[in-house]
Amino acid sequence: MTTINKASAPTEGEAVYHIRLKEGDVPGYVLLPGAPERTLKIAEQWDDHVEVANYREYKTVRGTYEGVPIAATSTGIGCPSAEIAIHELNTLGAHTCIRVGTTGCIVADFDLGDLIIPVAAVRKDGTSNLYVEPEFPAFANPEVVSALAEACERLGYKYGYGLVYTAGSFYLGQGRPLSEDGYWPSWADDIIPDLQASNVTNIDMDTAGQYVVGYLHNMRMGAVLSVISNRVLDRWGDNGGEEKACRAASEAVKILMERDEKKKQRNG
Repeated sequence: MTTINKASAPTEGEAVYHIRLKEGDVPGYVLLPGAPERTLKIAEQWDDHVEVANYREYKTVRGTYEGVPIAATSTGIGCPSAEIAIHELNTLGAHTCIRVGTTGCIVADFDLGDLIIPVAAVRKDGTSNLYVEPEFPAFANPEVVSALAEACERLGYKYGYGLVYTAGSFYLGQGRPLSEDGYWPSWADDIIPDLQASNVTNIDMDTAGQYVVGYLHNMRMGAVLSVISNRVLDRWGDNGGEEKACRAASEAVKILMERDEKKKQRNG
């Protein structure tokens, strides 16, 4: 009988293989921006920071935010690469992660630069279906949602709660034509109207998969997304939202750590 090597835990020396981190490199609270350069935008708002690793789409910085240990690891675009980062971070002790991303809005309630905290997500990411059946929900941890909302309140940022549609496609899967006369199936006409009829607020490529993968790793997951496009208002642009999302996520980690410490003291 042939023995199959499951290759369950590839490593690079003492480090996990893809994100190139080893035990002790990151604290339990980690922010998850998509773009590697966003890790530095996040860290610029901290008291101090140091780059710990940089390999492929995975850049990690570690530092302190108002005295609280914190880290940020970029995940790239989409759920397949985020799954790798979440799993490997969890093996190193990460227990709480907040996605810091951007999103396109399909309702008029949010304009450019506003922040959306997704409480749940529609699973069209592809990755989560390889973990669990499609009927399994993708939802944020309530403690993380609460901390993000309090962070936005403290900082004076305009925010709201959302139901995000996570697609494993940026173009056709989000109702964007490939060309004027190129491939366009009839169902693509209905993507956005059907989502709006279901009271979906916005679209991204990461949140649903991160929520499911993190939950199944017994992690607390959440997300704060800055609106960079609104397909109802026909607008596109950052308008300061990325910087606000970065700050809100760091502030939320501080709030979560404060609450976690109080909980430990109450429980002895």
